[in-house]
Amino acid sequence: MKKITAIAHPNFALIKYWGKSNFYENIPAMGSISVVVDAMKSETTVSFPPELKKDTWVLNKVEQPSLGHLEPSLQYLRSMSPMRQSCLIESTNNFPTAAGLASSASGTASFVKAMSQCLEIQPKRKQMIKATMLGSGSAPRSLFSGFVHLDFFEGALDCMTILNPEEWPLKVIVCLTSLERKSVSSRDGMEISRKTSSFYKDWVNNHYQDIELALSAIASRNLKTLGTVAQENCLKMHEVMKTSQPSIDYWNMTTHSVVKSIETMQDDGLDIFYTIDAGPQVKIICKSDLTEEVCSAMKKISGIKSIIECGLGQGARLIGG
Repeated sequence: MKKITAIAHPNFALIKYWGKSNFYENIPAMGSISVVVDAMKSETTVSFPPELKKDTWVLNKVEQPSLGHLEPSLQYLRSMSPMRQSCLIESTNNFPTAAGLASSASGTASFVKAMSQCLEIQPKRKQMIKATMLGSGSAPRSLFSGFVHLDFFEGALDCMTILNPEEWPLKVIVCLTSLERKSVSSRDGMEISRKTSSFYKDWVNNHYQDIELALSAIASRNLKTLGTVAQENCLKMHEVMKTSQPSIDYWNMTTHSVVKSIETMQDDGLDIFYTIDAGPQVKIICKSDLTEEVCSAMKKISGIKSIIECGLGQGARLIGG
């Protein structure tokens, strides 16, 4: 029985997207820039047991009622192959699922990588991007390494590494402020904001100024400038969420405490910055020599469930089969 395993790492956006230009094909309304992290991973094994009667997804050892967000990706990949046997998808995450830590991105990327190999197809780069995009709008970024840019180039969606991990080996310190599943999924939240937030149009129209500033800062390895634009972009996204109807606020009390502590360290001259995606978890970006000092400060904050120290990671890849 053919069995293929792939892994992929979550990515955290420094310049974020929030909203879709095409809800049904899951296409973002704007570009984004992210970092892929190494210590967190999704591992997916795809096989075709002869006794299996229907496509089945087992996530963290629990059989799911459906394929969920993986279904569109699977059907797209199947359209390139004559194979129609029912597949068993077994996925595990070594970090909390659906808690604002990009598990859907890494999970989808690892699935697409494994499934492509199982189906004996060789999708082109843009086909891989589309396959992952159908499952999660941020999943294409987990196909690539280090700093990743997802955007529209010459009218077509594309995604690429703009800086490899070893070219600027920053640290990402993830502060888990909750282990619960978030109450509003990113996909649902984006559509609510697109339809109801009074800030949404400005968010879309002004977004590319942030993209250009971040690209310049990354190219020159300027952490101060990157941090300034990334934090501002993060706060603008959360303002769009808060001004939606109903209002969407992913932050909890511990999130606020962590942000306040980071701002104090910044006032004291530490060259660090934070970003927060669609969830309550805080990611702190810094150079390696500040890792111990930042972690020590975070450990003093009541309410943090755990702290994960990450470097920048590699793109999705096969590990068995």
